[in-house]
Amino acid sequence: MPKLNPNLFLDEDYEVYADRHQHRKMKHRPDHQPKRSAGEVMTEIAGSDGRESFAFTYNASRHEREWIDNSLGNFYDEHWLDDVVRLLKGGKEASVYLCTGNETTQASYLAAKVYRPRMFRQLRKDHQYREGRTDLDASGNQITEDGMLQAMRSKSKYGLELLHTSWIEYEYQALADLHAAGGQVPRPYARGHNAILMEYIGDFSQSAPLLVDVQLEPAEAQRLFDHLLSNIEIMLSQERVHGDLSAYNILYWDGGITLIDFPQVVSPQGNSSAYQIFERDVLQVCDYFARQGVAVRPRQLAAELWTSFGYRLNPDVHPRLLDEEDQADRAYWQRI
Repeated sequence: MPKLNPNLFLDEDYEVYADRHQHRKMKHRPDHQPKRSAGEVMTEIAGSDGRESFAFTYNASRHEREWIDNSLGNFYDEHWLDDVVRLLKGGKEASVYLCTGNETTQASYLAAKVYRPRMFRQLRKDHQYREGRTDLDASGNQITEDGMLQAMRSKSKYGLELLHTSWIEYEYQALADLHAAGGQVPRPYARGHNAILMEYIGDFSQSAPLLVDVQLEPAEAQRLFDHLLSNIEIMLSQERVHGDLSAYNILYWDGGITLIDFPQVVSPQGNSSAYQIFERDVLQVCDYFARQGVAVRPRQLAAELWTSFGYRLNPDVHPRLLDEEDQADRAYWQRI
């Protein structure tokens, strides 16, 4: 199992973010009030609603504890979870924690994915993934209010918060739809307050390792590759392209695979770069399985999978040449 970098979660890590966040708020306000504590700033960022904090087992640093409480406290209040036990994974976009469940989910353990502050999110070319998406609010509804849309376009502080929420909602809805369709993804239970609560893959002593850290026998590699292709077909049937699929985003446990990390999903028909993104996904997973002894022609496979669902390799007209206000252009885009 790869070791976690403890430096990702030192008290100073959260305090640095709080200090920078506060500085950004102050520098255009010469009449600013006295500086708030780092904990107060983190409370604002996580969207605390004044609820009392809950005690949990995980021995977090001071500001990480504040962050966990503000992000997961409502799940505790609503009886989705009983405790936060330990850190499972730390990353640039999110941290994942092991939680104990209860009768609400009938699961002994749950995984809580808590998203990092936006400055820690390093998703490259996010505009490429957002093309063709409708922006979603915290309830999964399309945002139509002009002021909210303008805030997102201008990327104001409020707009960035809305965009951040939309990323989380896209991951939650992708997990819900794919799980319902039979995909091998964690079952999602709840979302909100900067986090998603989902099925945990592993046992108490060990979480499922990433597939990239597993060496497979040729027969098992072929079997798992076939399962992966079935999951890719399920995603295409649900009009989803993962967008970052690789052996780094697949878990291996008890002889099976589980696909994770879906905030950057794109629509096969609503995004002009969808096939290029899909082909890259296929190339990346084929690279791993080829090293495990599976014979595959990845580019041919990607094209065959894509066209088998009626998706075009290249649109007849580049989307940027279409006028969204023109009814004929809109009808053409919906048709293709």
